[in-house]
Amino acid sequence: MRIGLYGGCFNPVHEGHIAVARGAQKALQLDQVIFIPSGHPPLKGNYGLADGFHRAAMLERAISNQPGMSVSNIELDRDGPSFTVDTVRTLRKTFQADTEVFFLLGDDCIKRLPHWKGIEELHQLLRFAILPRLEIMLDIHDKNMIFINIPRVAVSSTQIRETLASGKRPPAALLHPDVAEYIDRHHLFTKHPERARVQN
Repeated sequence: MRIGLYGGCFNPVHEGHIAVARGAQKALQLDQVIFIPSGHPPLKGNYGLADGFHRAAMLERAISNQPGMSVSNIELDRDGPSFTVDTVRTLRKTFQADTEVFFLLGDDCIKRLPHWKGIEELHQLLRFAILPRLEIMLDIHDKNMIFINIPRVAVSSTQIRETLASGKRPPAALLHPDVAEYIDRHHLFTKHPERARVQN
């Protein structure tokens, strides 16, 4: 088995996330891509972060027609900071011993890697599959990193949140229709976040 772990805030998930996951899935011949919405990201904080329930629900809708993709709530269900090493260590126990694990990571996050908790252990547990997000190609040679040659997607969750906060709708191509509908129904990312609510 070859499994890709795709962690992030997904605040909200957009079609760029899905496109790069598909690209990595094909490039690395992954049997499965597991999206892992962060609970309490230690290096980013929780400011402006939608409730984990909403972010997971949007992810489920975004991948509903994507074969070989799933969502894990492992970090949302755990108290305290969401350290990747803890997540991978736990998930590793559920995989077969010979499973190859890749962690999908944007190239804009490489400089922060040395500050990750347990980074040396992570290098033993998996390989980092680097996704293109920067406009320039980094000249890095690291046996623990695989650079995925797929088109860079010039869209970010920050741009989408800013558009929504201004009272406008993001271009339809950026959000899965069910995700856009979910955001509207739950009043997410508006200027009045207190209106956001959990509905089952």
